[in-house]
Amino acid sequence: MDYNKLNELKAKYGDYEEVFKSGDYDKAADILKAVLDVIEDEYKGVRKAGMIDKDLVVRKSEGTGQIWLCTNHIMEYYIYACYFEPDTDISMPELPIAEYYRTYADLCVKLKKYKRAEDAYKNSLCWNPVDLDSYLGLAECYKYLNMLTRYLDMTKQAYRFCCTRATMARFYRNMGFYYLSSYNTDMAAACYTYSNIYYHTDNAESELEYIKNALAAAGEKVASAENESDLADKKAVASSGYKDKSAGYKEYTIKQMQEMFDKEHVEPGPDSKTIGIIYRVGELMLQDKEYRLAKDCFMIVYDITNEPQLEGLIAELDGCLGEDAK
Repeated sequence: MDYNKLNELKAKYGDYEEVFKSGDYDKAADILKAVLDVIEDEYKGVRKAGMIDKDLVVRKSEGTGQIWLCTNHIMEYYIYACYFEPDTDISMPELPIAEYYRTYADLCVKLKKYKRAEDAYKNSLCWNPVDLDSYLGLAECYKYLNMLTRYLDMTKQAYRFCCTRATMARFYRNMGFYYLSSYNTDMAAACYTYSNIYYHTDNAESELEYIKNALAAAGEKVASAENESDLADKKAVASSGYKDKSAGYKEYTIKQMQEMFDKEHVEPGPDSKTIGIIYRVGELMLQDKEYRLAKDCFMIVYDITNEPQLEGLIAELDGCLGEDAK
């Protein structure tokens, strides 16, 4: 990479941040697009870490050359290695190219340019196939484009990279939206409830309230139709897609929700393999005395597991970091 060009790009990206803060999103998007065009020209022909096939599955790129991978944190290097099993050396660009693409995609969503956002998120995933935010961002694009099957596909692919309580909650909110849009209110309610168990949000709460109100209103319609023998009303209710409306809203125990998830092939918790990888990376960073990186990893594992032993280890790392700062 030409270092003069590298510095120029960094300066342009700095301009982008100022323009973005000013609220001129169109100009900010133009700046980022210009940066990305130069980057793509510089890295033309390189083998990126991932690709997206015709079935919208993110997988390891094809080819024999060295792989170029952009990561947000060292743990993503190991997660990529474990899940995608690279067959050659991995190099890392000096610029956070995947982040640039994701930032551009987020901006396109703000501007309601969803097809551009879709392309940018896909490019981000090619540079970093384990970037959770790009999976979720792409899923949101398909939500706005009313492409529900693709929304579900990307949400399910994002699952194994959800490793905190907040991101697990996001996964179940996404699943809740899918089931609500598919008129499966029982599963939707279970997903939104499960989301709140991981991390309570107003979004999940409002969706649960919506389901309660919708079922109550539908139940009243059923009763009215039965009382008045109004066949047209009965047909309208039957065709609306809701199940067992007369029964109203149901609350489920955790065991019941997990049984429902099992039937629908929805995972009832985080991917233990991913959590194990992150814990192991924490151990490796600790051995190398990379205390800040180690703490990052152990904090993630502690957040999702509440393992008491990790609480003590994190406190020790805080002490080490405090000593280093002196």
